[in-house]
Amino acid sequence: MAQQGEKKIIEKIVQMAEEESVQITSEAQKRAGEIQKEAELNATAEAQDIVEFGTQEAKREKQRIIADARLKAKRKKMSMQEQLMQESFEQATKYLQMLVEKGEDAEYKYTAIIANFITEAAEIIGDQSLLLTFNDKDQKRFQPLLNQISEKVSQNLGKKVSLSIDEKSLPTLGGVNVRSMESAVGVDNTIESRMSRFNDQLKAEVTRILF
Repeated sequence: MAQQGEKKIIEKIVQMAEEESVQITSEAQKRAGEIQKEAELNATAEAQDIVEFGTQEAKREKQRIIADARLKAKRKKMSMQEQLMQESFEQATKYLQMLVEKGEDAEYKYTAIIANFITEAAEIIGDQSLLLTFNDKDQKRFQPLLNQISEKVSQNLGKKVSLSIDEKSLPTLGGVNVRSMESAVGVDNTIESRMSRFNDQLKAEVTRILF
């Protein structure tokens, strides 16, 4: 009798264990399904984030490449402009050297240019006695023309202007240094000084013509 009772208890325990096992298994399977679904959703979301991140990175990289290309193009353009401008100044210097050497060409007469330089300087200085300093070659060139240039300058300014040539010479390409013999005022109208003074203006003009 006791044995039969123990048997029933054992059977009941086994039954309860089996039922509990089934329930645990079912819950475990349900939870596993939920976990798998959640993992799939997370993976999808993560994948979408990766795609979006990659898209944004690609856009940023594209923008960076375009900006870099534009910057390089701008630098190259500036370099080419600077090179062309430098070549233009070199050609202008060669032309001026030729003009100083020959004295004139089809468009310009060097003596007329110097007369204008002197007139301009005389107007700035305002005095009537002026000392002119040239390079060695121009010193000899303008000595015989001094009275003629003096008359032209006086006529242009509407007052008598007396010109003298300095015994000393300047190491310059051409042009003239004009100084007052009455005061310390002077104007450096040598070709180098004029090109230096009008450098920005000349660059703007060359840029307008070339570009």
